[in-house]
Amino acid sequence: MKTYEEPTLQEKREQLRISLRVSSLENTFQNFRPLKGTEKALQACQTLASGKTGWQMLLIYGGVGNGKTYLLEALAIELYKEGKFCGINTYDKMMGFLRRCINDDLLPTIDVVMDGWCRAERIIIDDVGMGGSDSVWSMKMLEELVVARYRNNLFTVLSTNIDISELPERVISRFKDPQKARMVLNSGVDFRPLKGKK
Repeated sequence: MKTYEEPTLQEKREQLRISLRVSSLENTFQNFRPLKGTEKALQACQTLASGKTGWQMLLIYGGVGNGKTYLLEALAIELYKEGKFCGINTYDKMMGFLRRCINDDLLPTIDVVMDGWCRAERIIIDDVGMGGSDSVWSMKMLEELVVARYRNNLFTVLSTNIDISELPERVISRFKDPQKARMVLNSGVDFRPLKGKK
């Protein structure tokens, strides 16, 4: 008969990484190397993580590879340290799940899933984008989600590398409300080619 073995510290850390859906638990604010153009995005995430803001919604937009995902992961890790759980969601996986709900009777209905997302205490969505034949539909789902969360002043963080003019007007309008939200351009360059260079 197999006996239960307490997970090792390394196993517990890996379980936490998976549950937060981050690429590394080392992706913290302290380890972030701010390149020119990333400072405002870093500051906005740190400010929101402090829990001392009246605003609860943040949209970070800008080009690829400039640290948006890293900052969202750092935010999720910082929230966890403060006793607040919020895993990272990716927009394409969320929309993929909604599409499966349409045709799979074993899954909850779209209305049930959307209601859960609209009411969740905190939500972080990375890589909001267009693409595919259902772009109009997926943007409509995003609009419904953001409008509902705005109404209830719920913690909502999005990142995107598409031009913000491609996002629904009602989404942008809500993130422009200075009492409830912030919109921050991350204008940093793609840092991936710079990895390993000093």
